[in-house]
Amino acid sequence: MKKSLLFTAFIIGATITGCATTQSSFQTSDCQTADWKQIGITDGTHGRNAQRILSHQKTCQKSGVTPNIALWEEGRQIGLKNYCTKANAYDLGRHGYTLTGVCEDNLDELHHANMMGLEQYHLHRRIHRPYYGHPFGHSPFFAPWYW
Repeated sequence: MKKSLLFTAFIIGATITGCATTQSSFQTSDCQTADWKQIGITDGTHGRNAQRILSHQKTCQKSGVTPNIALWEEGRQIGLKNYCTKANAYDLGRHGYTLTGVCEDNLDELHHANMMGLEQYHLHRRIHRPYYGHPFGHSPFFAPWYW
């Protein structure tokens, strides 16, 4: 009973998360009214590189709209100022992510902060997930000491 309830909750959560993710993506219908500077800020804040504009161009090509590359890049540079900070590098590591290669200044400090966050992430996973090495929580071949 408990397992089926947990499984149902997981499926509902995954479905809701999946819908939220697909609704927030950039679509062809967004090209007509796009604020390219704001899109650039969002892309920069997420650590996207300059090649990301090609994805936007491909999406908008279907509706006959050409993205304003200069405005987008201006916004992306603003967003990168938020992305390329020690606090963000550490937070990314705490969530299990590494920095993308878009930061140009303070690379050693950013890398160090990111690695410290990743260490915390892996330590937290080891502590809070029993039998860390097995994908299902425990191995069917080795019973825990309390069984």
